[in-house]
Amino acid sequence: MSNLIQYSKNIVGCRIKKEIFIHPKLYKYPELYKAIVLHENKHSDGIGLGDFRLDLFNEELTGHKKEFYKFIFTHPRTLLGFLPLTKIGKYWAFDLQLFIAWVIVFLFGYLIGGNL
Repeated sequence: MSNLIQYSKNIVGCRIKKEIFIHPKLYKYPELYKAIVLHENKHSDGIGLGDFRLDLFNEELTGHKKEFYKFIFTHPRTLLGFLPLTKIGKYWAFDLQLFIAWVIVFLFGYLIGGNL
């Protein structure tokens, strides 16, 4: 099933309900575009363990990581999509997975920094 594709400069790719948001310049990278749309179509409409696993073991990007990182660094605004709260299209989106990841990073930094 294909979802409605919208554009947002704040992310590389994201799915909110039945809408997929991608960066408007992603079409210049056709293989990466296909991989990201395929990945986002696999996500469920809500938040679940399957979605977490899907992001953790992102098989669609396996052969496109160099292209993915090149895209991110040539479009630095996409880094906003790695924050737990960001504006995507007309939505303010909160990503629980990213929130947990940031908490772990800060806790790890606090524990390591406090023991130096």
